[in-house]
Amino acid sequence: MDPLRSYLGRLLLEDVTPVVMVLTTPLAEAACRKSGLSFVDMLSPFSLFKKIDVPVRTASDQPYRLQQFKIRMVYASDVRKQDCEVADARIKLVVSEANEKALPDLLSDPPQLKDVLNKPEAELCPLWIKKFNRELIRTLSFSDHETFDHPVACLLVVSSKDKEPISKFADLFNANQLPPLLNEGIMDPQILKHYLVLHEQQDGPQEIAVNILAEMRTTLGLNDCKLLSINSSTQADGSDADNSWSTYKAHGLHNHEGTCFLNMDDLNEIKDFMQDFASNHIIPYMEQKIRVLNQQVATTRKGFRNQIKNLWWRKRDDVPEAANGPMYTFTSIESQIRVLSDYAFMLRDYELALSNYRLLSTDYKLDKAWKRFAGVQEMSGLCYFMLDQSRKDAEYCMENAFTTYLRIGSSGQRNATRCGLWWAEMLKTRGQHREASTVYFRISNEEPSLHSAVLLEQAACCYLLSSPRMLRKYGFHLILAGNSYYLSDQVYINSSTAVTF
Repeated sequence: MDPLRSYLGRLLLEDVTPVVMVLTTPLAEAACRKSGLSFVDMLSPFSLFKKIDVPVRTASDQPYRLQQFKIRMVYASDVRKQDCEVADARIKLVVSEANEKALPDLLSDPPQLKDVLNKPEAELCPLWIKKFNRELIRTLSFSDHETFDHPVACLLVVSSKDKEPISKFADLFNANQLPPLLNEGIMDPQILKHYLVLHEQQDGPQEIAVNILAEMRTTLGLNDCKLLSINSSTQADGSDADNSWSTYKAHGLHNHEGTCFLNMDDLNEIKDFMQDFASNHIIPYMEQKIRVLNQQVATTRKGFRNQIKNLWWRKRDDVPEAANGPMYTFTSIESQIRVLSDYAFMLRDYELALSNYRLLSTDYKLDKAWKRFAGVQEMSGLCYFMLDQSRKDAEYCMENAFTTYLRIGSSGQRNATRCGLWWAEMLKTRGQHREASTVYFRISNEEPSLHSAVLLEQAACCYLLSSPRMLRKYGFHLILAGNSYYLSDQVYINSSTAVTF
């Protein structure tokens, strides 16, 4: 199977994507709230481009085209490491919702094994399990040893009703407003900035907003400023607007309630703005950044001569043993190479990404920066997968990353789980379900009982899909999963794992 068409390929295309940090004034946010949406909610349905078709060139000047792209819109206040308790509560909510939906199944007899065997692969594991896996992976957002979540750009938004809107932009990008990760030197604050003035059509003609836009372009740059009009509907019932939004409920806007003042013209304008933002700003900026970094790395990286110097002048025993190794600021050559690698991965230049991940592996190993070493090993494995190259090398990298994360201790356990989830999907894509079940079992030992239960259920499904089918192991792992669900007070799901043999 083409890796891009596999579930793992689609997952990477949708989740390992550039982040745009959003800063809004209270009046701009209030304009969106009239329709029951935040500014980020309003833009999010239009952040996935399935037919974007943007020409891109690799660092070696080879042309290719991006046919699909996604950007993640994130408020500046959310650009931070996840609180473990909050993240786990969100994961528990996914399981609890599935638990409630499983209640009707208790009123019927357990399914017969022969009926289970006849189910297609897509129906063996419930859809909510994929949602669970993604939420589990997202608990690692904004870590300090990876740059996928480091903002590529900043979108600053003011309202046409703001007084002195030009000065508002300066106030928004104030050091006190920025996330700690940018102020601490972990993330580079010198990123692409895009300026937007939001105008409500209900407030009258665009003349004031157009004048503001002209002043913005004079002060902030001709191509980096845009005007977006919203709330064109004057009907309080918003029937046309509600119908317009029904298409986007699948994008996570389930909390939208009440009247929506956005009509089809507004939605089309938002769509055009996002298309322009991605095609003419985000992607070209990333492409140019890759070229600049690649040139810098070519001249200053720890190449052959520096590797020899390391071997001669720096004994490995001289480097202190630590999970993260020495502190790397965004200006360090290692951090620059990591940014180059991650940008290349997100623009799907997997050859360039892989070559730099491999370079970093050597540097981090010498520095004994084990978490960072495991991270680039993990990404190397994914590059091999997306390139559809050596299975042996891909599995070696994933195994190496997994065991290194575990060796670090508690700070690497959740990373090991993420690595295992990607590794298992990689194996399933290649029809290696038996091996995938072993990976699920291994990561289930590193998670609390609720998470362990879901992972064990996935292991059971893999045994059922193995060739030949391993029914005893399937049943045994279902029992283990059911017991873990019971220990987690998920009684209904516990019962739903029952199968009559």
